[in-house]
Amino acid sequence: MIFKKLILISILFTTNILFAENKEVKTLLEKVNQASNKEKKKELIEKLKVKLASENKKVREKADAIIEAKKKIPLKIYKQNP
Repeated sequence: MIFKKLILISILFTTNILFAENKEVKTLLEKVNQASNKEKKKELIEKLKVKLASENKKVREKADAIIEAKKKIPLKIYKQNP
């Protein structure tokens, strides 16, 4: 039961962080769309690529950690006999 709560809390925390970081990506994308100069647009696209790559790496690492934690949880529920 404790493991389930821990996993649930970690998933909720992770999704909360992802939505917060997603706002940064959206603002960069809006800046790219609003840029009038081609050079400025290229510069913003490069920043957007770097930001997306770093977020993708973070999310992949978190997903791998969750999968590894799930593998450690026993499949059978053990009951203690008094």
